[in-house]
Amino acid sequence: MEGKRVSFFNSISFKVPVIIVGIILIGIGLTIAYYLRSQNATIIGAKEDEIRQEANIIYRAIKNNMLPGEAPIAVELFKDFTQANFASEIKLYRASGVAAFSDNATLMLVNENLGTDKFEPKRSFIPYEKIDTPGFKSSVAQFNDIFVRDIGERDKRLQIYKVLFNQPKCSRCHGLDHVIRGVLKISTPVNDVYRKAQINILISIAIYGIVVFILTSVIIIFIRRVIISPIFTIGDVVEKVGAGDFKIKAAVQYTDEIGLLAGRINAMIDGLNERFKLTKFVSKSTLAHVQADEDIRLGGEKKNLTVLFTDIRSFTSFSEARDPEEVMAVLNDVMNMQAGVVHRYGGDIDKFVGDELMAVFEGGDMVYRAVKAAEDIRNNMIRIYGNTEASMAVGIGINTGEMISGNMGSTERIDRTVIGDAVNLGARLVSVAGRNTIVLSEYSYSRVKNRVAVREHDPIRVKGKNKPVKIYTLRRTL
Repeated sequence: MEGKRVSFFNSISFKVPVIIVGIILIGIGLTIAYYLRSQNATIIGAKEDEIRQEANIIYRAIKNNMLPGEAPIAVELFKDFTQANFASEIKLYRASGVAAFSDNATLMLVNENLGTDKFEPKRSFIPYEKIDTPGFKSSVAQFNDIFVRDIGERDKRLQIYKVLFNQPKCSRCHGLDHVIRGVLKISTPVNDVYRKAQINILISIAIYGIVVFILTSVIIIFIRRVIISPIFTIGDVVEKVGAGDFKIKAAVQYTDEIGLLAGRINAMIDGLNERFKLTKFVSKSTLAHVQADEDIRLGGEKKNLTVLFTDIRSFTSFSEARDPEEVMAVLNDVMNMQAGVVHRYGGDIDKFVGDELMAVFEGGDMVYRAVKAAEDIRNNMIRIYGNTEASMAVGIGINTGEMISGNMGSTERIDRTVIGDAVNLGARLVSVAGRNTIVLSEYSYSRVKNRVAVREHDPIRVKGKNKPVKIYTLRRTL
C-alpha cells in the first residue's frame, strides 16, 4: 500500500458525508412526510366535515319542505342552495334511480292514493338522467347515507347520498308499500382544497431541499475541518516519517480523540528520532541484529571474518598545537572519510576508539574488499594531508581468521562486536604499520596474493603470539 492513493469514492471524504446525508434525507424526509400528510389530512378532513354539515342543513331543509303539496318549494330550494354555493349540484332521485320531478308518475300516484285529482299534471319537468352509480345503489340497498370521494386527475368532488324515508305522515299520499321515498344527491367540488394540499407539498419539498442542503453543507464542512483534514494531516506526517523525516510534527491542536492521536503520533516521532540518532552510535550488524525478529541475548558464534584497523599517525602533535574544536573537527573529517570508504566496500564500522577505527568485513571476497578500502583510505590521506614527515598520516592493519561474533557485556548494557585471537592480531598489525602503510597478515595475503602487489617482510614478534608473525605491506591492488 506504500505510495498508493485512495480513490475518491473509497475515501472517507466521500463515504462519511454520503452516510450522513443519507441519514438526513431519510430522517428529515420521513418527518416532513409524516407532518405533511397529517396537515393535508387535517385540511381535507375539515373540508369534508364542513361539507357534511352543509349537507345535513340542506337535507333537513328539503325534507321539511317535502310535505304533501310542497314539493315545488323543495325544487326552488335546490336552486337557492346551488346559487348560494352550498353545493354545486343538488338532485333528488326516486329509489328506482329515476330523477324526481322528471315526469308526473309520483303526482298521479298521490292523486290515486287520495282518491281525487288534487294535483294537476305538470307540463314542465326537470331533465335529470337516471342514476346508476355505486354510491346511489349502496344508499338504497343499505338504507343509509353514503359518502363518496370522487377524486379524478382534474375534477375532484365529494358526493353525499342521503336517504329520504317514507315516514308515517307521508303514507297517506305515497302509500305504505315502500320504505324509501327518494335519495338526495349533494355534490360539491373540492379542487381548491386539494390544490392547497398540493401547494403545501411543493412548499414542503422546497423547504426540505433547502434544509437538507444547508445541513449537508454544514456537516460536510464540519467533518472535513474537524475530522478528515486532521486525519489527512496525520497521514501526511506518517508518510514523511516513513520516508525518514523525523523532524516533522502533526500540527493538530484539537483536544478530542484526533488530537490525542496526533499527540501520540508526535510522541512516536520523537521516539523514532531518538532511535534514529542512536543508530549512528552502533554498527550495521548491531542494527540488523536488533531489527531481526529474535530475542537479544548475551552470547556469540564463531565466524570467519576480516578485520581492518586504522590509526592516525602524528595526531597527538597535531592536536597539541590546536584548539579542541579544531582538533575534533579534523578528527571527525578523517573518521567520516574512512567510514565512507569502509561502507562503500561493504564493511561495517565496529567501533571508534580515540583516533583509531575498527571495521569488520564478511561474506564473499571480504579480504579483497578490505584491502581495497585500506588502499583508498591511504590514498585519500596522502591527497588531503600530504606525505611528509610532518603531515598527518594513517597506519592500517588487516587480518583474517576465525573470530567470535556476538553480544558482549551485561544484560543492561550490550555491545555487539567481534573478539578473539584473530582480532587481537589485527590490532597488533596496525601498531607496527608505518605512516600511510598497510600491513597484511599472512592469512589475509594468502587469499588475495594474485590480486595485490606487496612487499614481504621478515617475521615479527607481536604480543600474545609465541611464534613470529609473517607480514606483508601493500604496494597496490592489481
